[in-house]
Amino acid sequence: MGLTDVRGCDKVVATPMSEYIFKKIESEDALAEIFRLRFQVYCKECNFINEADHPMGFETDEFDEHAVHFGAFDHSGQLIGAVRLILPSCDKFPIEDFCPGLPFGRLLPRREECAEISRLAISKLYRGREKPTLFLRRVSPIVSGLCDAMYQECRESGINHCFALMEKPLRLLLKLHGFIFRPFGDEVDLYGMVTPYIIDVLEHGKRGVLKLPSTSNLS
Repeated sequence: MGLTDVRGCDKVVATPMSEYIFKKIESEDALAEIFRLRFQVYCKECNFINEADHPMGFETDEFDEHAVHFGAFDHSGQLIGAVRLILPSCDKFPIEDFCPGLPFGRLLPRREECAEISRLAISKLYRGREKPTLFLRRVSPIVSGLCDAMYQECRESGINHCFALMEKPLRLLLKLHGFIFRPFGDEVDLYGMVTPYIIDVLEHGKRGVLKLPSTSNLS
């Protein structure tokens, strides 16, 4: 996969997890690393997306140009996780293909206050076939750190609500860190059955971030 320099023009996001560095990605080289990681995870390892549709080894789509991208890096500077936040500048959010007719401005907030979280990808090195407690210790701080970075971006960009299509175990993992996603529709089939959720960014900020139990309680 290669190494990505964690210095330079990319914005480093301060987090309480000193083991990893979380960054808002702004350089072309770092963004290319994210597309490679997504190709590895979504196309080659999980077979969610047809590998033949991305012959250059980059998984990307039309929403990337409307998204803010975030990366998680280990102590050596290697990209180990990524996620994107799709902004309301897109014609429609991906979730609208699965939940058409979303009532923006009525039952839901105004569209310009919303964003969508998608394309979470974690390196296979950190999500191997270990027992669940070790998996939780490895993946949990990466996921929560990326969410912390997105939360900061939302506050700076005037985004007050975020959508996400996710499996229930991921929603429960995020809940442990104080990210309360509430379901608002029926399950849909997107790389398996997922539920549409929404999180209130302002409510999250008022509540504060919860912490996982100590690792001694996870053994």
